[in-house]
Amino acid sequence: MEKILHFKLRGDYGHFKKYYTTTSPLTFEIPPPPTIMGIISAVIGLDKREYLHSFANPTEYKLAVQIGSPVKKIRMTLNLIDTKKHFWRIQNRTQIRTEFVKNPSYDLFFWHQDTQIYEILKERLETHTSVYTVSLGLSQLLGDICFVGEKGILRKEGERVIPVHSVIPRWGKSVKSIEYSNGAEIFSVNYPLHMTPERIVDDRDYILFDRNGHAIKCVPDVYYQVETGENLVFF
Repeated sequence: MEKILHFKLRGDYGHFKKYYTTTSPLTFEIPPPPTIMGIISAVIGLDKREYLHSFANPTEYKLAVQIGSPVKKIRMTLNLIDTKKHFWRIQNRTQIRTEFVKNPSYDLFFWHQDTQIYEILKERLETHTSVYTVSLGLSQLLGDICFVGEKGILRKEGERVIPVHSVIPRWGKSVKSIEYSNGAEIFSVNYPLHMTPERIVDDRDYILFDRNGHAIKCVPDVYYQVETGENLVFF
């Protein structure tokens, strides 16, 4: 892997539902990797019943996520209507208090071993087009993708403290030490990391991130340095 695609994902609101919340849905701070694979598949036009086969083997692709703006959450009430009888004659409704990420912005870095997937995604990003509509978790929360560029990348061994600009997955296993600076708002949250073609989440682990999008100073086991200076730890 010598090149990687860098693009931005943003919108007005996002909702990436936490799996353990039901009647009052809460949201993850960043879209989990299976969600991002769905977004990428929507851009390049993979069928929703088949796209997970292209991401079944985590060794065949690389993904890193950088928080582009401070994570802000708000709660609004959704008015869910009963459409079993009619779409226009509303008889029953349920109001659900739901949490959203406000003005989400993320920098995504992606590479795939399949050159066809990689090149189609690159072409779509360059022309700012997608086969299917991009949404941020829910169909009514539309998202926008902006291509930053194709960049060179270099694999390095962690030997000293460096600023890591991406979120850090599996940080309990992939980081030797961390320097906590004053005023940093660093969180560790358990995320789903991989979903099988049968839509079964078979991998979960903790992700470390700064809520304001600041780099985290640490000594990672392995990291990747982009030609523009970002240090990344891949999922």
